[in-house]
Amino acid sequence: MAMNKNISKIIGRYTALFVAIATMIFGISLIWEMINLSENAKTLGYVASIMIALGVVTMMASFYDVTQEQSKIFGLLALVFAIIYAPFCIVTYYLQLSIVASVPLHLSDDVIEAINFKPGSPTFAIDMLGYGFLCLSTLSAGFAFKKSKDKLLRTLCFIHGALVVPTVVGPLINEIYLSTSGETDFTGHIVLLFWCAIFIPIALLIMRHFNRIQTE
Repeated sequence: MAMNKNISKIIGRYTALFVAIATMIFGISLIWEMINLSENAKTLGYVASIMIALGVVTMMASFYDVTQEQSKIFGLLALVFAIIYAPFCIVTYYLQLSIVASVPLHLSDDVIEAINFKPGSPTFAIDMLGYGFLCLSTLSAGFAFKKSKDKLLRTLCFIHGALVVPTVVGPLINEIYLSTSGETDFTGHIVLLFWCAIFIPIALLIMRHFNRIQTE
């Protein structure tokens, strides 16, 4: 049992670092796109987002395994919500990489428009719903951090968890992400950069949490 816990700590530590790095890359892609409007920046962002989803599920699986028995339910909820979040986002970004970018079946413009990732599209709504579950995942994890050393991490998890409301409501008010001409503006990019500024520290502090468990 102790050996299994140790493996979970190692996997959790490195996947938390992986999530932090992938989120940093996502943030770089946002800045790159704002400066250059490059399709390569979008592609980098989509790939990074898929990596974040895969990393978060693995990280939360490890977190659940090492969570103390009295807080196990919160670790389980964090994992369950992460598992729900990942498919929504992975499917959204994989569609952009495999279909929208190349249109392999020469689909009509209407079909491509329907699955193109931008505010007001079905894929945008699905993506935001997925991130709503990611917010619930960190919210649940926050309740499992009991020690004073994890106070900052717990606070950030609760702040990120509270973002579930604007995240889920976002697709209902798509106008805030659009310019007066109806084109996508950089409001969404700024919001996502704010998200990166919260989520990167969460991943790094979770990595520290795994490190400390290993030495205690």
